[in-house]
Amino acid sequence: MELEPTDAELMAAIQRDDEAAFAEFVRRYQKRFYRLAYGYLHQHEEALDAVQDAFIKIHRARRTWEPRANPYTWSYRIVANLCVDLIRKRKGYVASSLDDEESSEGRTLADVNAVDPLRLQVEREERKKVMEAVLQLPPRQREIIMLRHYEDMSLQEIAEAQGCALGTVKSSLHRAIAALKTILQRGEADTHETL
Repeated sequence: MELEPTDAELMAAIQRDDEAAFAEFVRRYQKRFYRLAYGYLHQHEEALDAVQDAFIKIHRARRTWEPRANPYTWSYRIVANLCVDLIRKRKGYVASSLDDEESSEGRTLADVNAVDPLRLQVEREERKKVMEAVLQLPPRQREIIMLRHYEDMSLQEIAEAQGCALGTVKSSLHRAIAALKTILQRGEADTHETL
């Protein structure tokens, strides 16, 4: 059985203009990059376009990659920067409905029928509240929350992707979680006041 090349081996081959290696790199990371882009943009078509543009940029910038850099974190920066640029270009940002995520969670019809509809609705509302709170965080804190809790990146991987020290990531994550709790508590207080 032939072993798959490591990310570094793939990237070295891509630098040598190996199109098959680039196709493998795209196959390996397109879903992760889509989740990342969707986490920033919250629009399916825009996230797809962002990922496509990011792969074009990655291919064009392939010669700037250095072997000491993790190819995923190097590429991640390109995707993240592209998404941030797209957000900045928007005139106004409106959070999209998270109902679309419900259908993309991989549940079968039997699973949906077996789940209590009321509980499902409560879970959907809770996810929506959390995502709306995440979107209120400052960009750096939002990004760290997304990477840690939606992309399941380790703190070390986040530090590499952000180009900062591990301690900086830890303190930023701590501040982001505290801010998120405050936003969620404020939202609950506002809800109780209107009742």
